[in-house]
Amino acid sequence: MKPYHLYNTKFETSLGWVALERSELGITRCSLPERQESKCIQEIKGWKSEYLETGDLFSKEIEKLHGYLEGQDYSLQDIVIDVSTAPRFYKKAWAICRSIEIGTTKSYKWVADKSGSPKASRAVGQAMANNKITLIIPCHRVIGANGNLTGFGKGKTRLDLKLELLKLEKQYISKH
Repeated sequence: MKPYHLYNTKFETSLGWVALERSELGITRCSLPERQESKCIQEIKGWKSEYLETGDLFSKEIEKLHGYLEGQDYSLQDIVIDVSTAPRFYKKAWAICRSIEIGTTKSYKWVADKSGSPKASRAVGQAMANNKITLIIPCHRVIGANGNLTGFGKGKTRLDLKLELLKLEKQYISKH
């Protein structure tokens, strides 16, 4: 069996520093943008990555994320992710989340309905809270049933960033 290695990198974007982690199967983590590089480095230190990669291993993903955060290109669907260690329901909720159209929002209830478990809104909330591949799995598009923005940022309250990402997507849609 092939050894399972995790690699990471960090890069600067228009919204701040972003870190990525990948296995041989795909992206396993994507941090939210941090204004300070030191905060991005601190987040990476909490990951299980063994190898810092500064070469071409992440070039496609970095290019796609730059385009996304600059409001030019939103085709993050073709970024391969590795959620192989996640619970089955999380995988299903995340796949549904990835299907939400750019510039639109859906409720936790909507995701639960689509998953075939209409009473699982709280479980959807847990799946989104445990999303380690933010931006690529666009959990910022999932909101409360009352239309309010809810938690974002893996335990941190980053509703300002959630709102900024939604505005960025709506501006892109209005141009195209």
